[in-house]
Amino acid sequence: MIRSIICIFYSAFWCFLAVVTLFFFPKSSDFVLRQYAQRFWSKPMLKWLIGASITVEISNKSQELFDSNKGAILMANHSSSLDITACFVASPTPIVFLAKASIRKIPFLGSANARVGTVFVERGNQQSTLKAISTLVKTVKDGRSVVVYPEGTRSKDGNIQPFKKGGFHLAVQAEAPIITVYIGGTHKRLPSSDFSIKRFKDPIIVRFGDPIWSNNVKDLRTKTYNTICELRDKN
Repeated sequence: MIRSIICIFYSAFWCFLAVVTLFFFPKSSDFVLRQYAQRFWSKPMLKWLIGASITVEISNKSQELFDSNKGAILMANHSSSLDITACFVASPTPIVFLAKASIRKIPFLGSANARVGTVFVERGNQQSTLKAISTLVKTVKDGRSVVVYPEGTRSKDGNIQPFKKGGFHLAVQAEAPIITVYIGGTHKRLPSSDFSIKRFKDPIIVRFGDPIWSNNVKDLRTKTYNTICELRDKN
């Protein structure tokens, strides 16, 4: 429990610092993402506060896409709040997230997310969806990757839940490639039903599959789900 409380205050500190930095230097979002979010927040928190190492595996085709400075949509399973931290550590490019519009109302966190380019969308709001698509297209063209959790919420039992269509509609309309991502080892450390972080010796695993292109939402959703399951079952 103490470790969890420390992580909350540590995260709040870096959110506050990000907001202040971006207020005075509004064009420094890439610096904030690479230095604050990745180097000074997520990596130290995983290693020192949570006591977890991380193993990252990236397919050759996805690595080529990252090396070309092209953005993509990263579709990942979601079973723990630690998934966000793991994504920041594992991604070779700056990342932002597709998030519920309600996140913007959270003090510091909402402001920090808005200033670094988080794509907000309000379910059932057509105007919000169109704005999200426009933002998504620009973000990917700028060479950033957008993380989407297609389950819509954290899995309670750690198993991969059915995917919702929303993120795939955005991907098709943005004409952006999807890179599948499997995250393992976070749920047992911090399940959605618990607040206390647990320590384990085995590492957190983040696997990036090959890019997927398709203009068919149903086909894209099926391929993405099956590929993430295959990454999970990979030895």
